[in-house]
Amino acid sequence: MGTVGYRIEGKQKDLQEIYELFGEFDKGERKPFDELSAKNWEGNIAWALGEDIKDYYLRGFIQSCEIAKGLLTIEAEEAWGTSDFRHILEKHYEDMKVYFMVEEEGNEVYATNDSEGKYFSCRFVVNSCLDGSYEWEYFNTEQEALQYIAERLELDSITTEQLATWQECHVNGDDYMNFNQYKIVA
Repeated sequence: MGTVGYRIEGKQKDLQEIYELFGEFDKGERKPFDELSAKNWEGNIAWALGEDIKDYYLRGFIQSCEIAKGLLTIEAEEAWGTSDFRHILEKHYEDMKVYFMVEEEGNEVYATNDSEGKYFSCRFVVNSCLDGSYEWEYFNTEQEALQYIAERLELDSITTEQLATWQECHVNGDDYMNFNQYKIVA
């Protein structure tokens, strides 16, 4: 499973409707799509909005949902990257824009549609384990990320080629240094 952060801009009444639907499903005030559907499944909201969910790829489960003036923030767990949840919302509501960032470590999926960095400005992530010490850090630039990696490895500096060599030498050990760039997608 991957984690997906959504930042949704739109009319306040539309954002409020999504927020309230999530709350109703989450509190058990509204029954899910069917008896097999989890109360936090994204498809419940799409179904409640009257969308024909059989035509969409919906494999996400909302973990949190918060609202502020002009912005709805949703954190979800989704299988194999982002689902069609964002497409449903943008189709259903006029003038709605859904920004997302997805991280699926096992499949090395790191992507965002926030090309300007309005809500998701980081472009690189480093997760590492050295001598049993686990760290996960985000960076806006490749240079910042490589400097962090160099410091973690107690070096003055490191290039991506040198990091690749280090990774090859530690492929079967307990220590690792994963360096990933977020792909900008539409």
